[in-house]
Amino acid sequence: MRPSGKALGVVGFLSLAAAAAASVVTSWRGRPPVLTQPVPWRPRLEPGVPRQVGVVYNPAKSLAQFSCDALAHATRSIDWPEPRFYETTPEDPGRGMTEQAVEDGCDLVIAMGGDGTVRQVAGVLENSTVGMGIIPLGTGNLLARNLEMSISDLHSCIDTALHGRPRRIDMIGLQATRTDGTRDHLTYLVMGGAGFDAQIMTDTRDDLKSKFGWLAYVEAGLRNLVSVRHPVVIQIDDQDPIRRKIRSVLVANCGEITAGLHLAADSTADDGLLEVILMTPRNLIGWASLTSQVISRRRNGLPVIEHIHGKKVVVDFGASPQPVELDGDLLGTYGRLEAEVRPAVLAVNTYPENITPFRSLANLRRTGASGSPRWRWGRFVS
Repeated sequence: MRPSGKALGVVGFLSLAAAAAASVVTSWRGRPPVLTQPVPWRPRLEPGVPRQVGVVYNPAKSLAQFSCDALAHATRSIDWPEPRFYETTPEDPGRGMTEQAVEDGCDLVIAMGGDGTVRQVAGVLENSTVGMGIIPLGTGNLLARNLEMSISDLHSCIDTALHGRPRRIDMIGLQATRTDGTRDHLTYLVMGGAGFDAQIMTDTRDDLKSKFGWLAYVEAGLRNLVSVRHPVVIQIDDQDPIRRKIRSVLVANCGEITAGLHLAADSTADDGLLEVILMTPRNLIGWASLTSQVISRRRNGLPVIEHIHGKKVVVDFGASPQPVELDGDLLGTYGRLEAEVRPAVLAVNTYPENITPFRSLANLRRTGASGSPRWRWGRFVS
């Protein structure tokens, strides 16, 4: 029997009210405003030696053309060579354009678009001497969030993409096997998932996504809360396999998704590890407990979420193949996943921590240095 609309409404109030509220705020703030100066806690960076910049951009993004113009103006103001722009297409979301930019001699390639564009550019620049910058124009902007970029300030993002300090981060290589035995070899930067989260991607309405951003995913999630759990066999590194019944399994490189929510326990983009996240709620109460634990970042409720760290993982769905997504892009249905971390293979320009006076009110903490206390701040806003 399908749950009633009233039941789903209660679930939405109990387990996703906070996430929905945050998503509404994100949808209002999700696209960079047109600012003439970066925010005061992100002072401008000093330009380095001139570089040939290539920009791989998604023209479907509403601010794409304005962002291209703003970036060109930023390079002209410091007498750098004129940037070269490469427009993605539905047939090629960025890989071919990045290869062309490298062939044309660009020593800095900027991904301008959503997470899909970022993943395509990064896949080409992996283990390359060419640097990478990010100007986030998407809905999720997952890697930009995890690298603590000021995604609500376009000009600050341009400044960081051009002049930021290279930070070497990990990527995850994935071999995904379909039910017919064919294999896809892929890479991603933030999080890959199978089950519930991928089903949300499948069921998200495009009209809601264009109007309300992440709120569209919440709406799709509410429609998929009540579903069966699926058996899975998981092997981390060389440990003994474990068996679970799951709603969703995630293999994460880093863990922030949106509105300050962290699905991963403590993973960062440069720790040389991946994190396997198993979500196993049995019912609506389990979902409410899981969401509460994610929002509070305290895993002391019902045992409905599990975190395991390692360097590689094999996930076998057996006779229950699952839909799979990478960094928010739906891939298809697969029966087996093999993922392995690739440490420090990508250099991404980020804002230097030693310059930032404020890094987050949410993560404010006091530490000592040479016996003298000082304040350290996490990301101030995003």
